[in-house]
Amino acid sequence: MGNRLQAFAKSFLRIIGCSTAVLSLVLTPNVLPVSASDHQDTTFLAIKSTAADLTDLYVFESPNDPKNVVLAMDFDPIIAAGEVRPFDPAILYQFKIDNNGDNVEDLVMQFQVRGRGNQQTVQVRGPEPPAKPGTETKLLKVTGTGSLNQEFSTRNGMKVFMGERKDPFFLDLEQFFKIIPDRNYLLQPNPAPPFTVLAFRPPGAAKDFFDPFNIHTIVVELPKTMLGRGRIGAWITTSIQTPRLRNGNFAQIERFGVPALNELFMDFKDHSTSNLQTPLNDRDNQAKFIRAFVQAIGRPQGIADAVISVAIPDIMVADLSKPNGSYFGTQLAGNFGGRRLKDDVIDITASVVFGNAVTGISQGQIPGLVTDNVGPKAANFLSTFPYLGNPL
Repeated sequence: MGNRLQAFAKSFLRIIGCSTAVLSLVLTPNVLPVSASDHQDTTFLAIKSTAADLTDLYVFESPNDPKNVVLAMDFDPIIAAGEVRPFDPAILYQFKIDNNGDNVEDLVMQFQVRGRGNQQTVQVRGPEPPAKPGTETKLLKVTGTGSLNQEFSTRNGMKVFMGERKDPFFLDLEQFFKIIPDRNYLLQPNPAPPFTVLAFRPPGAAKDFFDPFNIHTIVVELPKTMLGRGRIGAWITTSIQTPRLRNGNFAQIERFGVPALNELFMDFKDHSTSNLQTPLNDRDNQAKFIRAFVQAIGRPQGIADAVISVAIPDIMVADLSKPNGSYFGTQLAGNFGGRRLKDDVIDITASVVFGNAVTGISQGQIPGLVTDNVGPKAANFLSTFPYLGNPL
């Protein structure tokens, strides 16, 4: 084990480089950390445009109406209790839905804040076919307008909330950075070697780093039939207007689908390139990083094959014809799939990569890394719309 881990340390630092991946954090006094399942995705998003920094996507069955589906997009991470962080009218937020399996969006929902200060409102567009699929976006016609931090309905029957809520994500991030120090970008360019610590903290000692923080979110509940009748794929994007597009359209600057995918496997320097692409590029792009990572930690390539089979392309899959589901359940169990707010995506991912979940492969397991021993906290969730808990 010792020799294998020493070899892994060298390979890991070579492959991952100066990655802040999985979840980066500033662990210094008087500096707010920026992290979660996709927080601080690139330097630009972390420093110049936190409002465009996507952190999580959720797609789940409405707990109150079996005919409805709920989609939630979290962004603008690590908002301290009492902090007032403005919404940025320059950012266009989109849910993208593929309902025929070709990994190209067939429907989009667009959200944009209008105005400044206390006069800000939310404009909603869609779901409708995009005028131009891909990384360039033209605005659709408005289907609803409402106030920030208040539930409202659109003319086409959607329930919408855009505002500040309790961040539902959970992870013992402090211990994670002891396990893989190079994920803390402040330690670059000379981080300590990874995996000198081979376990998360035990139950009772593990701490959810995100418990004290809020997040900005967009939550939509709508009839399933507005998105499709069977299997769909969903991802989210943020876009801005740029002089490069003289037609006034918006250019994509980040996208997100499967949590902990790019953040765990991909070099930090390649995040920006991935963000500017569509899911059609993922099989050639993300897949190679997954294979390199699995090889570096000394595990069989069957682990990489399993991850690629369910997580590539970087799209969250759900089957709207099924009543209930589990994370990756559409691909693995024939159920609704998607992702619920309480799904422990870190444990699920870690149990595959470092354990024998799904694959049954035991070679090279690291048992202390298959769970961080942190779970969801009931107070962070609501049983009714918008389902994310009240902000601190």
